[in-house]
Amino acid sequence: MAMPFSDVSAFRRNPLHLLLNRAANHPLGFVPLHLGLRPMWLVTDPKLARSVLKWPTAQVDKGRLVQTITPLVGKSLLTNVGNAHATSKNAMHRHVHRSGVIPNIDRMVAIIVQFVARLTVAGSVDTTQELPELAFQLACVVVFGHDAITAADRTLLVQAVRTVEAEVADSIFRLPFVPRLPWDARKHTDRLSYARFVIDTVVKRVRSSEKRSGVIRGLEDAGLSDEDISAEVLGLLIAGHHTTGATMGWLLYHLSVDPEIAEMIGIEADQAMQKLEENDVTALKQAPLSEAYISEILRLYPAGWWTSREVFEPIEIKGQKFRVGDMFMVSPWQMHRDHRLWAQPSEFKLEREFSGEAYMPFGVGPRACIGMSIAWFELQLFTLLVAGSLRFRGSLQSIPAPVPSITLLYPGDVFEVRPRMPSSRLKMTG
Repeated sequence: MAMPFSDVSAFRRNPLHLLLNRAANHPLGFVPLHLGLRPMWLVTDPKLARSVLKWPTAQVDKGRLVQTITPLVGKSLLTNVGNAHATSKNAMHRHVHRSGVIPNIDRMVAIIVQFVARLTVAGSVDTTQELPELAFQLACVVVFGHDAITAADRTLLVQAVRTVEAEVADSIFRLPFVPRLPWDARKHTDRLSYARFVIDTVVKRVRSSEKRSGVIRGLEDAGLSDEDISAEVLGLLIAGHHTTGATMGWLLYHLSVDPEIAEMIGIEADQAMQKLEENDVTALKQAPLSEAYISEILRLYPAGWWTSREVFEPIEIKGQKFRVGDMFMVSPWQMHRDHRLWAQPSEFKLEREFSGEAYMPFGVGPRACIGMSIAWFELQLFTLLVAGSLRFRGSLQSIPAPVPSITLLYPGDVFEVRPRMPSSRLKMTG
């Protein structure tokens, strides 16, 4: 009989490997994981996973993980449960829908075009630094509004958010029975306090601006406290830029290793960008190759590679009973690479169908990613503008292994960059 914490070491060492192996050695369904005193189940059947994620939140919702990270990120959409979660979601929903991006299309296009221009001059791109910074700029447009935040404040904010992200990652992967040493705990508290101070200060400045975004106005209209508004902003920045920046790395990698696909997307970009320059977002829906390309990237490398739920009332699913305190883990990373659910799951194939039950890069149910429409818009815009203007060559000789953190990170590379052709996109400097 396995001990309660017998999987903790393997999970900390290589969680991606553990989840794939554990799932492969059991039938589809509820697979036991031993990561704590209470039972935890890896849900490997897509129908059961969707059932768990859509279960009424009074009975099944985020639990102990939320309690772990709430002191780090505050009370926000990321951590709230019940009525508080509904309040946060309602305050932001229409502002983070794709239609909420339309007023900022010009600014977002200009940011990516300027990024493309810099790479053309530099001749290279460091994915570790430059892609997260690009994603953060785009996130700031959505969260704060057009020109509502200064470059200096954005620089401060980048460092503060990175500090919180590092603390969250450390908290998630920390052994539950190993406390911090006193001096380490003090450093942890000081770093976090300073980061939260910076975030509070920047948010306060933005809120005094007439240019502040619909997101900020929505949070104010919902009657949230100053502390809760700052927490919501932090949550949006963590969820919004970290995931997008990581995915951008994988997008560039596959453009670099498959020049034929890169050129096909470049041709599609030539056809789509004229409409987009006229603020016609339907142009993106008429670009099916880039849609399939991003879909396959998100299948192989889902940024949200796992999520958890806790049972708050006794329930029964498919004849199996679960008690209060039992935990579920759903891993899109594992599900997207299961040979029982996908043909040749480790291969990159654009001809796949992405509408099946086993495909869930943004989650499902009441806690599905609220910003999925904006994330998709940013990724497709990035793919078209980059593939339409540049070609890449990386230094890695084989497919790099993803790095599991808060999101599924691209391990980092410096790509050589050369122009595809003189591009009309570079004239749109906004």
